[in-house]
Amino acid sequence: MRKQLLLGLLIFCVWAFIITFIHINVVRSGRIVSQLQREADIKEARNQYEELEIARLSGPEIITTFASEKLGLVQIKPHEVFVLEDK
Repeated sequence: MRKQLLLGLLIFCVWAFIITFIHINVVRSGRIVSQLQREADIKEARNQYEELEIARLSGPEIITTFASEKLGLVQIKPHEVFVLEDK
């Protein structure tokens, strides 16, 4: 009778250890998934911001302003263009 009780207690302890181990791993995995989701959300928001910046900066007004103010370029009229041809 005593051997059966000890065997039952041993089986219960092993079962409890396995369940606890599985629970700890599930919680750890949940934390990792949450962290990765936060990182993905941050990168998605950053990507949306960068796409808006690209759209804003690639507008013709911005390019014209940058070319004239920073580079000293001026827009020429079509009749001011001379085409040089090779002989």
